[in-house]
Amino acid sequence: MSYHRNFYHSQVHAADVVQNLTIFFDKCDVKKLCGMTENDIFFSLLSGAAHDMDHPGTNNAFEVKMKSKLALLYNDQSVLEHHHAASFFFLLDNVNYDCNIMNGFSKKE
Repeated sequence: MSYHRNFYHSQVHAADVVQNLTIFFDKCDVKKLCGMTENDIFFSLLSGAAHDMDHPGTNNAFEVKMKSKLALLYNDQSVLEHHHAASFFFLLDNVNYDCNIMNGFSKKE
């Protein structure tokens, strides 16, 4: 499972972020204001969905003070942010090649 059942950083939170991004792009004309491409929007929505993956329900300060495995792994630097990104890329790496949504993009994209 990519999201835990914790109070805030859950699947519902991820869906809320994606929904709010959609509203910003659609109703607030963010696409035009920022000169965003379709790929920019796609990756923004994908990032919104994945931004808190495997969140333990704590914060960076807690992880560092507790000397957690995550804090050790990420050298006490942006512990959870690094972990969320790594969790997303590990998920993609473990998905069947035909199902990996990143396969259609070049490295530059």
